[in-house]
Amino acid sequence: MDGHPGIARFPAISLATQAEFIEARRALQDRLDARHLHEAALLAAGDTLIRPGTCAPCLRGAAFTTRLDRWPRAADGSRMANWPEGQICDCADRLDGRARAVVHFAQAVAGLRPWTRLLLFGPEQAAHRRLAALAGEAVHAAALLPGDSAPGWTLPAPGRPVQLAVAIGCLHLVPPLDAALAAFRAALAPGGSFVFTVPFRYDASATLTRADLPRPGGRLPALLRTPAHDIGWDILDRLRRAGFAHAAAHFYWSGELGYLGAFNMIFHAAL
Repeated sequence: MDGHPGIARFPAISLATQAEFIEARRALQDRLDARHLHEAALLAAGDTLIRPGTCAPCLRGAAFTTRLDRWPRAADGSRMANWPEGQICDCADRLDGRARAVVHFAQAVAGLRPWTRLLLFGPEQAAHRRLAALAGEAVHAAALLPGDSAPGWTLPAPGRPVQLAVAIGCLHLVPPLDAALAAFRAALAPGGSFVFTVPFRYDASATLTRADLPRPGGRLPALLRTPAHDIGWDILDRLRRAGFAHAAAHFYWSGELGYLGAFNMIFHAAL
């Protein structure tokens, strides 16, 4: 994807439908197999893996540390990889791979600039602080609470329209999913963008709502009090129905930038 002066190019393929993903996966199968073998070899590094690379948000050489000994093991004793939440950068913010990718994407693709009015949604985290520092003004909507399950749930109003809204790893926990998408669309100024990540079923056409939604390595987050959404490819159609003119999943990977893991996706919807 095209970059901007002073901002690293974001290494992704933009996908508007599940059919496009299936075709891209077929075309890239040799490359995907090579990535899998590369990541499998890294798992043999011992308890701690330290890799040199480049921190895209900082545009500097960095060291990425992964505590492999903290990852759960499968029944056969093999490690259950969680690369997106591993690969911690040695920069001041100590961002993991997914958080770095969101910050990088917001700058390189979604147009985050020093004059941007930004809406951050969900429990506060280090990536939010980094995004806020890059924006002209940042509004942090209330974190997810048990009361969010009320039928009249609405996105806490940002006061006035924003150019960019970001939700990292939490949108699937909002019970009225379609109402939430419409609320984010309503919060945006003309030309605005909504960027988010969610646990994603890349092999599923439809989103399911379930009370027993599994998570790798453990139980549901404690903040979850109602059924959550097992997100599938129909999330793109849901975004379009909510009023977004453009919606895409950005399928990304980079060894150099510390974006490891199979089928990483960042979702971007724009007016």
